[in-house]
Amino acid sequence: MFRLLVIVACLAISAHAYSEGAPKAACRDLTPQHGAKLQTDKPPYSISGAPHVRGDQKLTLTLGGDEFLGFMIQARDGQNRVVGQFQVVDPKHSQTLECSGKDDTLTHLKATKGSPLTSVTFDWIPPAGYKGNVKFMATVVQTGFVYWVGRVTKDVDVE
Repeated sequence: MFRLLVIVACLAISAHAYSEGAPKAACRDLTPQHGAKLQTDKPPYSISGAPHVRGDQKLTLTLGGDEFLGFMIQARDGQNRVVGQFQVVDPKHSQTLECSGKDDTLTHLKATKGSPLTSVTFDWIPPAGYKGNVKFMATVVQTGFVYWVGRVTKDVDVE
């Protein structure tokens, strides 16, 4: 009986995931700390929005597709450095996280199985003086055990 209780407790802990947003431990490689195997097939999600932005303007993008519970998004330059700042558009479902700079990562907020998301819109501001390509990389969590790490991407040119 004791073994059964220990197993149930472990399952409950691992299934809890991170309903209040991605942990800082996921900053480097965008991998959720759920302890499950990541998906390698094509994700049912995409990032939509303009393919370019002027360096002095903000860019509005949307992550969407099938229902999902969690996400983590970063913009990275050609050297794979996290760049720019995110601004929350929907404070009920998203928040910023500081990984290597102020507001440089966007993640979910209050994810629950009873009310999954189908999209989240956000703003991104390029770094001052930056010109070049930026790749938006998202990890999307469909359930605690089904997620795609950095496989949802969009290239944007900053002019």
